[in-house]
Amino acid sequence: MNINLRQRLSTNWSLWRIIRLVLSIVFIVSGIINLDYILLASGVFLLGHALLNACLNCVGGNCEIPQKTK
Repeated sequence: MNINLRQRLSTNWSLWRIIRLVLSIVFIVSGIINLDYILLASGVFLLGHALLNACLNCVGGNCEIPQKTK
């Protein structure tokens, strides 16, 4: 489990994952400054998604659409 978590944190950093990380940090800082707990919770949610590379569309890393063979 620990090796899997370390591997998830250190591999597959795409532009979309970096954008989620940056937005999560912006949301968290803005939520702390404005004392907006919904914004803070959204930032923590995005941070979890960015760090674990979790996405609802690609559960288990299965994002590819199979090609039909003729």
